[in-house]
Amino acid sequence: RKSVFHGPTDLVYLPINTDIEITGSGRVIVAEAPAKNHRPVKFMARDSFPNVVRGAGPESRQIHDFGGVAALDADRFLVEEVIVPAGNWSGIPTHKHDKFVPGVEANLEEIYYFEVAPDRNLKAPAKTDPKGLFRGYSSDDRPFDVTTEVRSGDVVLVPYGWHGPVAAMPSYDMYFMNVMAGPDEERVWNFVDEPGHEWIRESWAHRPQDPRLPYTAE
Repeated sequence: RKSVFHGPTDLVYLPINTDIEITGSGRVIVAEAPAKNHRPVKFMARDSFPNVVRGAGPESRQIHDFGGVAALDADRFLVEEVIVPAGNWSGIPTHKHDKFVPGVEANLEEIYYFEVAPDRNLKAPAKTDPKGLFRGYSSDDRPFDVTTEVRSGDVVLVPYGWHGPVAAMPSYDMYFMNVMAGPDEERVWNFVDEPGHEWIRESWAHRPQDPRLPYTAE
C-alpha cells in the first residue's frame, strides 16, 4: 500500500517455531507476543478480513480487524489497525481489560504503535510536526498515569488500567496498530467501560458516522 493511511494490506500469520526470510525493499510491521501452542500459517489478502467503521460523529474510526478472534486462529495475541481521521477521537468510551472476569473482562496488556501525517486532503507544507495525544490512568492500586504527545514511530504500553482517549490533532490523521495479549486461557477481547462514560457507546446508534470513512482510496 502507498501508506498506512491507504487501507489494509496483505499480511501473514506465523506460529511459534517458524522461520521467515524477508527480502526486497519496503516497510514491514512485525507484531508478536509469547505463545505456547502452534497454529497454522495463514496468509491473509487485504480484502479477506473485516474493514469496519466503529463509533459515530467525532468518535468515528476505521478498524482493520485482521487479528481478531473471528478473523484469525492465533494462540495468544489480538491485533488490529486503526485509522483516526484528523480531529477525531478513538478509545472512547474510556475502558480497561486488566483482570479476568469470565464473560465480562479479559486480562490483556496492550501496545500501541503510532504514525501521524497531515490530512491527505489538505495541502500541508513540507516541514510540519504531525502529532496526537494519548491518555491512560490507573483503575486500582497499581500506578499508571500517562498523558503524552505521540508522533510517528512512538510506542505506548498499557500494562493495565483505564485508557482512552487517543486523539488525532486537527488537520493530522492518526494511525495506530494495537497488539494485545495476556495470561488468560481464553483468547477473547472482553473489556469494561469506565463508569459514567458507557452512555457514549449507546449514543452511536443515533448519530451519523464520519463521512470521511472508510478511508481507503489510493
